[in-house]
Amino acid sequence: AQQEAGSEEQKDKLVSLYDFKHPNRVSKDQLRTIQTIHEAFARGFATHLSTRLRSLVDIDLTSVDQLTYSEFIMSMADPSAVYIFNIKELEGDAILEISPQLVLYIIDRSFGGEGGVTQEAREITIIEQNVMKKIVDNALDQLVRAWQNITPLTLELKDFETNPELIQISPPGETAIMISFEVKIADFSSLLNLCFPYFVLEYVMPKLSAQHQIAHTQKKSTRHDEGIVQHKLRSAEIPLKVTLGGTRLSLRDILGLETGDIVRLDNRLDEMLDVIIQDTPKFKAKPGLFRNHKAVQIVSAVQEGGLKHE
Repeated sequence: AQQEAGSEEQKDKLVSLYDFKHPNRVSKDQLRTIQTIHEAFARGFATHLSTRLRSLVDIDLTSVDQLTYSEFIMSMADPSAVYIFNIKELEGDAILEISPQLVLYIIDRSFGGEGGVTQEAREITIIEQNVMKKIVDNALDQLVRAWQNITPLTLELKDFETNPELIQISPPGETAIMISFEVKIADFSSLLNLCFPYFVLEYVMPKLSAQHQIAHTQKKSTRHDEGIVQHKLRSAEIPLKVTLGGTRLSLRDILGLETGDIVRLDNRLDEMLDVIIQDTPKFKAKPGLFRNHKAVQIVSAVQEGGLKHE
């Protein structure tokens, strides 16, 4: 009876809660990789906005969550500024949501204003949409760059919508990944969100695992480092000298040398000369002239052990 009671307790310990309405289809490793990717996106987009608005812009990634698509839609304000873009390689759509206050602030600064937009959210006009298009296009470019180490992507702005309820890029119950950012410009702060339906990223999910990232980074760094080493070696300057010949003289003879004296070398005129690289004989060469300059012609290489090959 005691054994049965113990086994029952073990079974109770093994039981864990699972919410079928909120399935965790993305592992923690994959979420961390997604976070790293979009931190790079935040840095790139912040740099662009800083240049465009002539002001320091900070974009901080605040969270990476998995939720149902319907929950994401309900979390958006109405009206909102929602940009729907297509991911060609993954055959699906994703969403970039920018708060209307941030859109109005960017537009005011783009036209030379101080960005003092404090009015309540309103729908973005056609002219304002056209002004924002270049900025959103750059955001997509930065997103492509952030993902390029994982997989090449082709992103195309597809549509703009102000009413979240009219956006149907995924079934309501489908898992979605929402990446949230806080955009800070001077004393102004607002939100920006990205949303990827899970089925859109499902193809690249295996590439987001930690093991795949480590292997990919090692392989890439090896090729990269090898290219750097080869480039450095090719441009390295190495001392090279050729010994025309040699002889031995007494100190008395050396002290008695005068201008015009001839010193006889041990080498014959037809004898090969040593080409020395960093104090090591590497080649055999013939002496001569080339375009009125003293020169040598490489005849053979010296192998280790003193052997030569033509």
